[in-house]
Amino acid sequence: MILMNIVILVSLAVLFSKLAAGEHPRLFWFALLFKVTMALALGLVYRYYYSANDTWLFFEDAVKLADFARNDFKLYFEFLWSSDSTHSIWSELSNTQERSLFLVKMISIFSLISGNNYWISAIYFALISFAAAWYLFRIVTQHFPKSRNSAALAFLFFPSVVFWGSGLVKETLALAGIYFIATLFVKLIHQYPSDGDVRPLQAVRRIKLWEWITASLAFYLAWNLKYYWTALFMAVVTTSLINLFLRNRFVFLNRYKMSLWVGIFLILISTVSLMHPNFYLSRFLDVLVTNHNDFVEISKPEGLIHYYKLTADWLSVCINAPWALISGLFRPFAWEAAGVTAVLASIENLFLLALVVSSLFRKRTTPANQSLYYSALVYIVLLCIFLALSTPNLGTLSRYRIGFTPFLVFLISYRNPLLQYLFDRISHLRA
Repeated sequence: MILMNIVILVSLAVLFSKLAAGEHPRLFWFALLFKVTMALALGLVYRYYYSANDTWLFFEDAVKLADFARNDFKLYFEFLWSSDSTHSIWSELSNTQERSLFLVKMISIFSLISGNNYWISAIYFALISFAAAWYLFRIVTQHFPKSRNSAALAFLFFPSVVFWGSGLVKETLALAGIYFIATLFVKLIHQYPSDGDVRPLQAVRRIKLWEWITASLAFYLAWNLKYYWTALFMAVVTTSLINLFLRNRFVFLNRYKMSLWVGIFLILISTVSLMHPNFYLSRFLDVLVTNHNDFVEISKPEGLIHYYKLTADWLSVCINAPWALISGLFRPFAWEAAGVTAVLASIENLFLLALVVSSLFRKRTTPANQSLYYSALVYIVLLCIFLALSTPNLGTLSRYRIGFTPFLVFLISYRNPLLQYLFDRISHLRA
């Protein structure tokens, strides 16, 4: 069974490389190997380092479902779609919370294929995640001149993103879903050149059917695993597309493009608030603060972000937002790090800070596509603030924030003079 799965995985990788590696075959295989290594490393870290064994608990439940499928595939298939608590298998599962159970179901499919092998299942997850990251990398490098190095760093090699987005955890498939949606968004946005000679229907028709289907499945996965990432991301990208459509249709609106964007965004956010109970405007802040307090109770004080009298009202949120943004982006600081994982996180954060500072010294030019630039910026800032407020545990936050980190890394590394200097030095040493 293991040998058969290895043959399948290698065959899939070779086929994908022939279809998508393009002019970067060496980069493709190196990035894929890094992805698989991190997927296996995550399993090892959870088994031998962390006291909480989330990924292994998910897998244990997945094995129970896979065994159930071998005995009665019809009932198993029904359970995949129903999640009925009256089902006979329900009482045997440890993870029955909605999003955790959804992940368990996804893992069970690969557990069924792999003969209940954790490592093979993790590699399947890594391959799906890599396909999404590589797809986004290829599209970004096509549309942004000389972006190969910054796109590779952001989507293929940034350590925390690859580590937390590779194994049997929710973030792996959720981030893959966000990547697929982002790729479609980049392609749609670039159908609208500045002279406005492409109409909306033309832009839509230039997207292939398989890309629409993939993006739809990606949305389904991302929503069921990380609905708050997905809701904000969709609100931002949909706002930008509607904004661009209206400005192409009614030229006079270009004078009010920022006000138009904000107006559309507020309307969409109000609509999104009806899609999930935790987004209801009447309880959103209560959920945020309750989640914050729950983390405070189970975390050590030195591993927390401490806020100033955080309460469930917008004034308190606004007061604490700047510290939440700084903490979400750059903490733990070097002097706060205790333990191997915290030290590694602090080194990565120091690198991020250096990139942010050095990006301020790049040549002042208007972004090639302002809609993409400002969409990414809004998504990064808002998701960072609300994640840091609701999840003040720095260790947990370093995992949750991979929903925005790759987009941040690309924004600050693209045409970054410090990064360009480092890459030039590396190229010189190789020569």
